[in-house]
Amino acid sequence: MILFAALVAWAPAAPARSEQRCTTANATATSIEAIQADYSIWAGKCVRVRGLGIDSQLYADRQALTDDDTPLGEDARRSIIMFPDRKAPRLPRNRPMMVDVIGRVGSCRAAHDVVAEMSADQPDRIIMVSGYCHTSLATYIAPSAIRPIDTTRPVRLTEAEVPAERRGIVEAPVHSNKLPAMRSAAHTLFAALATRDKAAFLRLSEPDGIAPRQQKDARRKFSRLIAPRSAFAKIPEAHHPERIFVERLDAVEADPSQAIVCRCRTSDCAGKWPVVMRDADNLPDRPYVCVQANDYLLGPGRDTVIQVTAEQALDGFAEPLSYPARKD
Repeated sequence: MILFAALVAWAPAAPARSEQRCTTANATATSIEAIQADYSIWAGKCVRVRGLGIDSQLYADRQALTDDDTPLGEDARRSIIMFPDRKAPRLPRNRPMMVDVIGRVGSCRAAHDVVAEMSADQPDRIIMVSGYCHTSLATYIAPSAIRPIDTTRPVRLTEAEVPAERRGIVEAPVHSNKLPAMRSAAHTLFAALATRDKAAFLRLSEPDGIAPRQQKDARRKFSRLIAPRSAFAKIPEAHHPERIFVERLDAVEADPSQAIVCRCRTSDCAGKWPVVMRDADNLPDRPYVCVQANDYLLGPGRDTVIQVTAEQALDGFAEPLSYPARKD
């Protein structure tokens, strides 16, 4: 049998004639929920959809950020992908805003179905989907235009708005064997930033060492984290309230492979903690700072150690001016 690997790059085909272009004039207004409810009605159609845009994702509203979608995205109901094509319009990174998206509706699942038929007809060839759809079954919009409706930063979700069982990040399992070591490593990183101990910071964030060409980048990152306007410029003291979170999908594991350790800047963060991973972003006005601890394999046949990293976003959801009382 002859094996031939054919990669099918599944993306909306470029229009052959100008009248085929998807524009505001010929777009049909609809909603994310309508498209996700029945893809067959909207397949290939030019649509205009309004929603909360963040990076390459469009949400029906803020609450949709906590929907329990599967990793492959095929069961999304209140969010949809804006197909990540390099030539397509994009939103600024980490900048949430209300937008109108004009584009054609497509489906990664449909792409995989086509490839399955092709494979059945040509059993001597290996055929697969490439690009974004290679690892996705999601329905998407291929945007021809993204028009901001309101560029005011939406306020982040709070604990009072989201029941505990719907939050994107939840309390780490109490009986996890890994939790004490992850907490200890996170405390060490907090201390390294507080004392400006660059060597200790690098040992934790780069456990297998840093190649010479990466040294400059690592030094720059450390300098950014301890800069006067950084969230880490002043590390909260160890006696301040602290919580350890895992992503909701990981909470079923007895020993999750990663955790988010957040420390309150004041003596009380009740009702103020993050409820989705995106908001553990260390923007300077957050009432907490967070680091991530995770398993790190040093290499084949070598030990697994704990890596701790500190990241700081440049943009994100706005911090609330006040925090309603928690419901749980």
